[in-house]
Amino acid sequence: MIQLVRHAVWQAAQADFTDSVSVRNLEATVNAGVDAWGRQKTQRVLLTPTLTLVAPFSSAAQSDSLDTSTIHYGKLSKAIRALIQDSSIEWKTTNSMAKAILDSSLATADKAPIASAQLDIFYPKGSMLGDGAGLMHCMSLRPTLSLSRVLYLRNVRIPCLIGINSNERLQKQPVIVNLWIECISEDRSDDYTQLEQVLVNAVSESSFETLESLSTMLVEELRQKFFRPAKDDNAFVRLRVEKPMAVPFAEAPAIEIMRPVKV
Repeated sequence: MIQLVRHAVWQAAQADFTDSVSVRNLEATVNAGVDAWGRQKTQRVLLTPTLTLVAPFSSAAQSDSLDTSTIHYGKLSKAIRALIQDSSIEWKTTNSMAKAILDSSLATADKAPIASAQLDIFYPKGSMLGDGAGLMHCMSLRPTLSLSRVLYLRNVRIPCLIGINSNERLQKQPVIVNLWIECISEDRSDDYTQLEQVLVNAVSESSFETLESLSTMLVEELRQKFFRPAKDDNAFVRLRVEKPMAVPFAEAPAIEIMRPVKV
């Protein structure tokens, strides 16, 4: 059985492997995931697969040609699109699509020795108030089998009462929230719309002076209203909150926290 670990732990285990090949934001239309209303709809997706090699691709570099020490990113891209971009394919969960893409990616690598395979699945229309939602699905083959699965929301903009100055108590101002749920279970890969709704309700109805109080309240709200007792106890919440209007000569001050779901 493959062990599910926090993403930082997964990354640390891959530190000795130095060379990788990736394709950033490969665009496709898939019958997978849900839209911002939670509907099972065909939608646009951006995929970033990354294959990390066991050894440096020295022979390919020396000969200036593709050989079994590296990966043909053109073949990788075509194989992924051929696998998923078919309107006749039945709807899939994001997690099942991730598994299928990683299996295809490893097969495309052919004889190149692979240490790990990771995939970032991003739905630009998966969030109502943010830039999008997605799932990071990462699997290591060496030195041991392990898995990282992270559900996330990107740049969710929510107005709220926040701040210590007198003017900040008179009018709501936006905060920008980035949220990652690490060690999320397989059956929750499409719960990003539910996650966003809990987040938006909690922030918009709040009134705090500090980002520290706001962020810790949000974690507690998620524990109570998003996570399932016992079933989600192994998950972790990583939360970044920015306040773009606070400092005139900076893009935004921010805080970031990591908390376990089970306390």
